[in-house]
Amino acid sequence: MQTPPRLSRGLAALLAASLLLGITFRNVWPEDMEWKADEQNMFEAAQRVGVSEPWPWTGMRSGVGLPNPGMSYWSFAVLARVTRANDPLSLGRASMALNTLALLLLLLFSLRCPEPAERPAWLWATALAAVNPGAVQLQRKIWSCSILPIFCVATLYGWWNRRTRWGAFLWGAVGAGMAQIHMSGLFFVPAVAAWTAIFDRGPLERSPVRWRWWFAGSAATGWPLVPWAVLALRHAAAERPPVSWGEALLPRFWAEWLLHLAGLQTAHSLGRRGFLEWIAEPRLGGTPTYLVGALVIVSSALVLVIVVGAGLALSRRRGEWRALATGASSTGLLQNATFLGFGVLLTASASRVQPHYLLVAYPLLYLWLARAALLLPRGRRLLVGLWAVQVLLSGAFLLQVHVHGGSPGGDYGVPFSRQAAWRNRGASDLTGPGRSEGGGDSVGVHQRAHLAAGPAERVGKSRVAAGPSGHGLEHRPALRLVAEEAVV
Repeated sequence: MQTPPRLSRGLAALLAASLLLGITFRNVWPEDMEWKADEQNMFEAAQRVGVSEPWPWTGMRSGVGLPNPGMSYWSFAVLARVTRANDPLSLGRASMALNTLALLLLLLFSLRCPEPAERPAWLWATALAAVNPGAVQLQRKIWSCSILPIFCVATLYGWWNRRTRWGAFLWGAVGAGMAQIHMSGLFFVPAVAAWTAIFDRGPLERSPVRWRWWFAGSAATGWPLVPWAVLALRHAAAERPPVSWGEALLPRFWAEWLLHLAGLQTAHSLGRRGFLEWIAEPRLGGTPTYLVGALVIVSSALVLVIVVGAGLALSRRRGEWRALATGASSTGLLQNATFLGFGVLLTASASRVQPHYLLVAYPLLYLWLARAALLLPRGRRLLVGLWAVQVLLSGAFLLQVHVHGGSPGGDYGVPFSRQAAWRNRGASDLTGPGRSEGGGDSVGVHQRAHLAAGPAERVGKSRVAAGPSGHGLEHRPALRLVAEEAVV
């Protein structure tokens, strides 16, 4: 591990501001956290698993139709025990605090670990990761993929020390855990391992990757994948997963990559109507100013300028294309394993790529953009501009949710604070605010009645469960497993 470098005053100030803002964005107004079927399911699992119910091999249904591995539940059950979180707000705060810790560890990594020539890109990536609207939105949830950043950073430390026994073991152990917390890890982890095995060709005098220790670490935490795979295959045979081979021909992964970097994850979260209302903010005397819309356009334009500019710069360096494609440094190797290896593998699965799948690549999306910008003469100015715009967008997003009660017609739904207020008014209030774009109730009578009931009344009752998209409306008993024997 190298000595932290002396930073310029400007970069040091920007990193300090990023840290302060990133912590604030992740922890302010915790009662505004999302509280839909998935979040409720995860909270209930965290309270019951290992207490009144056995540890399951499978979790809730994933976006590809198969159940997630059981560690998606285990992780929140452990988090609830460690933090003594016995109510939704406490568990939500614990998730937010865990992502705050991930941001601090990422900054430490960026200061001490990367190659000196690559360190500025890592520091810029840290600054962007702190304030990106999509990152902020996803890291404030009681949801399996929302706690991935801490595991991503731990994997970074292990992978970076892959030529040592402890580093390779840590890389394997944490990576196998990531693959079980969210199914996106089942594509990301093997993509990075395969890319490393194929392209990590250093000088002969350099120590090789300690693959035996990587396999040992992977086996130490990855063994629960065996019973999960058996149950997942049974489920796939009984109910055909929604796979569309047309998805394998679409560059959806890279489209979502660019949309996330531009801060447009907010469109998915708010939904069409909510997004159109948001970009009209702020309103002066009821008149929309569309300043937020202008910020969205500027953010998108800056990302486009960086990507196109970097593409043109690389087109003039044809002699370096081979080295650039495989990764001429550890930083380049890891970046390309994610952008190319992970992207191709996930696309080839023929599953529809959802925006939150990219959280498993934290913070490598931002590293890719920072390295692209630093190829340009005015790249630092572009990054400063993008950082400032996304600070404003993240603040505006959180304010929109806080003031307007989330986005009933969008993926965000009605936040916990509003639903808790309905519960306090009693179960008889089943016609409160929250209409979807089609005129239906986005929260639903069933969900409000569920909130009005106490925890003891909810256990074992039928509830709204995650459908194929992760937020569906099919009913099942809470925590019903794919098979009766699917428990430890």
